[in-house]
Amino acid sequence: MDLDVKKFVRFDFILRLSLLKKVLILIGINVIIVALFVQFMVKPKLKEMAKLGVESIAISVQLEENRSIAKNIPKFRKEKEELELKLKKALSQLPNEKEIPNLIESISNAGKDAGLKILLFRPLPEVPRGFYAEVPVSMNVEGTYASIYNFCRKVSELSRIVNVEGINVQVGDSGKKLKGNPLIKADFVATTFRFIPDAEQKANAARKGGKKRR
Repeated sequence: MDLDVKKFVRFDFILRLSLLKKVLILIGINVIIVALFVQFMVKPKLKEMAKLGVESIAISVQLEENRSIAKNIPKFRKEKEELELKLKKALSQLPNEKEIPNLIESISNAGKDAGLKILLFRPLPEVPRGFYAEVPVSMNVEGTYASIYNFCRKVSELSRIVNVEGINVQVGDSGKKLKGNPLIKADFVATTFRFIPDAEQKANAARKGGKKRR
């Protein structure tokens, strides 16, 4: 079946148009061609280029971060070594289980040397805290304000870490004095710490796990 283009396109009509209209029609046709070219050829390429540009920027940022990390590796290693030294120093101040009785005795002697009368000295159950355990001792003493201060000072001078917490001072009504200074009573908890070996840490963790399952 042959198509007669002349039936669909009136060339004679176009030929009779003025030059200006012919130019406008030609421009319109070119605009349509350019628009179709941009829509189906240029835009997809631009989108692809934009996507590649974003990926390139992301790779550049990641590369720069990796370079920065690599540059700081010596610094991180030095900081790690310093932290390990601090940890070793801290652990050296934590006594092992065999040293605890002597340390508790040192706390008692510090109270006596400070001029305190020890009314109660009762070791409390240990409290595991991971790689170390708190070893608290409940104390009730009688003495002057100065003797309590001296006790705290002597405890702070021990080679091992000892914290004195929860000091509750009670002023007596008896009017007792020592060298002109009023006598007071005080109760508090002196807490020292001990290092827990790996085997004991695992045993403590296993006990905790067993209690949770129950």
